[in-house]
Amino acid sequence: MNKKFKDIIIVGFALFAIFFGAGNLIFPPYLGVLAGTEYKKAMLGFLLTDPVLPILGVIITAKLGGAAEDLGKRVGNNFSKVLGTVTILTIGPLFAVPRTAATTHEVFVSKVFPGTPLWVTSLIFFILTAIFVFNETGVIDKIGKYLTPGLVIILLVIIVKCIVDPIGVMNVATENQIFLKGFAEGYQTMDALGAALMTGIVVSDLKRKGYLNEQERVKLVKWVGLVAFLLLAIIYGGLIYVGATASKIYTVQYTRVDILLGTVQHILGSAGKFAIGIAVSLACLTTSVGLSAVAGDFLSGITKNKLGYKPIVLATVFVSGLISLAGVEGLINAAVPILSTVYPIIMVLIFLGIFDKYIKYDMTFKGAVLATFVVSLVEVLNSKFKILEGFTDIIKTLPLSSVGFEWLLPAIVTGAIFGLIAYIQDKRKIA
Repeated sequence: MNKKFKDIIIVGFALFAIFFGAGNLIFPPYLGVLAGTEYKKAMLGFLLTDPVLPILGVIITAKLGGAAEDLGKRVGNNFSKVLGTVTILTIGPLFAVPRTAATTHEVFVSKVFPGTPLWVTSLIFFILTAIFVFNETGVIDKIGKYLTPGLVIILLVIIVKCIVDPIGVMNVATENQIFLKGFAEGYQTMDALGAALMTGIVVSDLKRKGYLNEQERVKLVKWVGLVAFLLLAIIYGGLIYVGATASKIYTVQYTRVDILLGTVQHILGSAGKFAIGIAVSLACLTTSVGLSAVAGDFLSGITKNKLGYKPIVLATVFVSGLISLAGVEGLINAAVPILSTVYPIIMVLIFLGIFDKYIKYDMTFKGAVLATFVVSLVEVLNSKFKILEGFTDIIKTLPLSSVGFEWLLPAIVTGAIFGLIAYIQDKRKIA
């Protein structure tokens, strides 16, 4: 195996694992239960939003320069830094990283070792995170070589066993528009939120591995993205199928977690609870390690190393450990408003990034982001505080509002208007 191929596989496995948090496990089986015999349509809808969008975000950011802040640089350097900082704090020490420990406790430790306090789980979990993340040069290799294979093997065993011996006969779909439901469920994973930040750590790792030519790195990122994409697509698709074979046993009255645990126990018997517990723990640990490293890489970069990588990751681990004691539900409730406001902005920047070289004026980016921010903020203010309800009623009439893309049309229209204004101003200067 030559060095380049080996590096692509290891980094691709690591990228898959960082994206594939424990939360990603619960969406596909639930969708499969809803889809039943129409699971292929649901699968297509889901895969279009995850993994297509997050991997697209990684590749686009690499092409724009490879640093996390490059995705938003055409809106403004300060904007890009603020957006990146808010995003990494939210998916890092303030929400996603603490949730990984809390989820490990609730799904695995509390079931296998009842009576264990949450603080004990968090302490052990974040000591492990600190060990894996402390040395910046080895983080990606540790995730890709040692943590990811175990996670992938467990999930593939579950999927293959279900294909060979399905849980039951599939029910008819209980949703009328199952493709759109799949699209919405994939969107809810919010994996694209950290795409630009993930690119930063991947590019940094490739540089350390000796790939110093930018064009070569972009090509490698595409191959790395393909590896991660295939793993995500196979696992997501397989778990949707697992849920579909249980669609006559489970209904929408069951929670996503109940369906995940129940289907795995049907497939593996009494060993199922232990197997899924290990899978959840590995998914949580890889995400915790990856996001802590991303926080260190990004924050040390934008401060020009005034804040070093090691102090940042240690602070991330310490703060995450304290916040994890709030439990999963408390963390979700606190983070949803921020995530719901920031996520659409990241999405519109990814879409604009696809056409970056064809968009002449930065004002187009600014207009699209402004409209997206306003629409998202109105939605959040109404859902959280029940204000601006009149505006929300208007927003609900917009195309694709049912799948969370209500910001898309305003972004396109406002971006076009701002771009036209810039074009007119440009012509006047020439005249």
